[in-house]
Amino acid sequence: MLFVAGLLANPFEALGLEWQSIVLHLFNLVVLTVGLYFLLFKPVKRMVKERQAKVKKIEKENAELNEEVKRMKESTEAVLSDAKKEAAVIHENAVKVANQKADDIVSSARREAKSLIERTEQEMEEEHRKLQSDIEKQIADVSLAVAEKVLAREVTPEDDKKLIEDSLAQWSKD
Repeated sequence: MLFVAGLLANPFEALGLEWQSIVLHLFNLVVLTVGLYFLLFKPVKRMVKERQAKVKKIEKENAELNEEVKRMKESTEAVLSDAKKEAAVIHENAVKVANQKADDIVSSARREAKSLIERTEQEMEEEHRKLQSDIEKQIADVSLAVAEKVLAREVTPEDDKKLIEDSLAQWSKD
């Protein structure tokens, strides 16, 4: 019982502990906790906050870049759409110019053909006149030779002229 009474009076002594030792251990625990707080917990906490700030900054930059990419894509699509419209206008203008040139070429060819036809007709008319003049001359010569033989005399220019006119008149009727 003495033992039980001793335990009740000073329970730490029965376990082999002294109150100074307990206070010293408590003091060491507080110093160790404060030291660990300042040496480990605060720097780790600060490092985690910095890392979180970097991650947020990177996420913000990512979002900004995504927005810029979207704007650039929309801008590119608008530029591409404008380029397609401009290409269509250029194509349409090229077709118009080509059609105009084709029309010009056709009209030029028609003018040249008309000029060639007119020149050919003039040449034919001139050739016709020459042939008619040659025929009239040959007819006159033949008529004169025939008249000389028929009349057996020399034909005067007046007789010659009258014979030619008569022959031409008769020839025109036939």
